[in-house]
Parts: sequence; structure tokens; C-alpha cells
Amino acid sequence: MFSACVSRLGGAFGGQIAPESNSIDERALFRAVGAMYQLDPDLFQAIALVESHDDPRAVSGKGAMGLMQLMPATALRFRVADPFDPVESVLGAARFLDYLRDQQDCSDIPKLLAAYNAGEGAVKRYHGIPPYAETREYVRNVLWRYLLAVPSGDSGPNHGAIHNFRKSKKAALKISVSGDEAVLDQLADLKRQRETAEEVQSADGRSATH
Repeated sequence: MFSACVSRLGGAFGGQIAPESNSIDERALFRAVGAMYQLDPDLFQAIALVESHDDPRAVSGKGAMGLMQLMPATALRFRVADPFDPVESVLGAARFLDYLRDQQDCSDIPKLLAAYNAGEGAVKRYHGIPPYAETREYVRNVLWRYLLAVPSGDSGPNHGAIHNFRKSKKAALKISVSGDEAVLDQLADLKRQRETAEEVQSADGRSATH
């Protein structure tokens, strides 16, 4: 069943998975897997950027592997046969996130990311994001990229709009890592504003060509 799923996904991306290079349409991959697991594709993109710098061949000093930097035990647990295959890596990460999302202690995005980084046991033990400097920095970095992600396109990102958005929301984005409901409201509101800025950019681009 897993092989069939990977085969179908591979076909959707034109079979362009190369063992030694990042030659796959990652946005299509993130969208397809996100639809399967009801997870935002932008969240996959943000995690991949922070975890592996978007490199499916990356190996960390601690032994995490692939685009989504799965540890060997995690890869095995979530049925990833080849952690360097981007499709398998993202599917494994999606299964892991889906599992974590069902845990009471990992029910919001900041806690979900903390558990992805430090394990659900640490989040449960500390009743929230653990007081590890690495994990707290990781959560902030992924949230920044998630909120400010701009899909690639011919016109490129609107760096001015992103700078102004970042500046105007800098105070709000001193992300509270306490996991309260206000954080989720912040995330939803900021993401909506980012998407609106992208729509304006797209409209401006169309106007400039006419």
C-alpha cells in the first residue's frame, strides 16, 4: 500500500526524483501530501527549509536524514524505506505530524513543531514547549518561514511587502511559546495577511504587463 502510494505520487511529479539531486517539484509534493493528511503545504516547506536547507541528501550531526531530517528510528516508525527520497521523507514527516497532532499535548502549531524537534515526550513532560534553547529557536524559525513563505514564481517574491509586513508585525511575532489560544489566533491572522499581500503582488504584476 505504501509503495503504491509513493508510486502514485511519483507519477504526479513526472517521476523526476533523482537520488543525488533535488529535481522534484517540491511545491506539488507538499500540496499533494498536505491534501492527503490535511496539513498546510506551507508548513512542510518551512520545516524543510529549517531542517535541511531544502536538501534531500542532508545528514545532520545527530544522524537525521533527508529533506525533512527524520531520525532513523522515526523513519522506521513511520514506514520510510528511503529517507533520502523526498517523497518518502515528506510522507514520513506527514505521518509523524499527523500522529503528533492527535496527541493532547501537541495540539497547536508551536507545540507540534516542538514535538517534531524534541519529541512528544519532552512536550508532555514540560506541559508545552520544553526549555531547550535549540527547540525554542527551531520553533521560532519555522514559524517565521511558515508565516512569511512566498511561493516561487516568475515575478519572484515581493521583498518590499515582506519587509514591511515583517516590520509591522515584529512585536506580535515575538512568538509566545506558551502554547495558548492567542498564539493560534496570531498565526491565523498573520498568515491571512501574508496571503493577501501575495494576492496584491500578483495583481500588481498582472497590471504591469498590460
